[in-house]
Amino acid sequence: KSFTMSVGGYHFVTGSFTSHRSFLPDKEYGVALDNFVKGCSDMLIQNSKGQILTGKRNVHPQPDWWFVGGRMMPGESPGVSCSRLLKRELSLNVAADRFKPLCFNSMVWGMREQEPKANGTCDVNIVLTVQLSEEEASQIVLDPKEYTDSKWVAPEEMLEGSYHPALQCSVRSLLSAAKLSALQNAVGSGAEDRVVAALAKDLVGIAQTEPTLGESSYRVKNEELGYDGSVSVSKW
Repeated sequence: KSFTMSVGGYHFVTGSFTSHRSFLPDKEYGVALDNFVKGCSDMLIQNSKGQILTGKRNVHPQPDWWFVGGRMMPGESPGVSCSRLLKRELSLNVAADRFKPLCFNSMVWGMREQEPKANGTCDVNIVLTVQLSEEEASQIVLDPKEYTDSKWVAPEEMLEGSYHPALQCSVRSLLSAAKLSALQNAVGSGAEDRVVAALAKDLVGIAQTEPTLGESSYRVKNEELGYDGSVSVSKW
């Protein structure tokens, strides 16, 4: 509860709202993308071993290893959005209340799927996490229109490997959340002060680690799409 309060995670509905969304043809959707910032719900999905599922996307704007997730629909809470997207992209039925909030990122992309592709697109991605059972993990079926491959990666391996800085930043938030949970449990169970202090020190160490600002050593590369893009990181 305390962690949820520290990062937000509440869905506020003011007044009476009914969604009136409709399908937009690609041309109209492209014009819309030129004029607004999309809200996306993306997931750090963990298995029983604590490994994270990452998918190799075959479409813009990130045709490389990335979150499972996508655009939110009007009226959806992030958890409801994740539940819908998990069904669409991995063929899994996971209740919305199982998703826990982690962090959010501001994303600017140089490319997109809709024409004109080079106009790019901008997102705010809300990152949530969920842990799957072994049975659920064994039932994953990738959407071939979105992904060419997937793999389970240990958090530490993802932080040390060649992955998008936004993905790595979100993994650090996941590790911080796990350490905070351990700290809360230790305090709640009356653990010795030295145990509590060690956990608090570890938490501060993780939380204070920030991505390197400026141009990242990571590049988005996809030979099939003929794409090679740099990534720049800045504070707000």
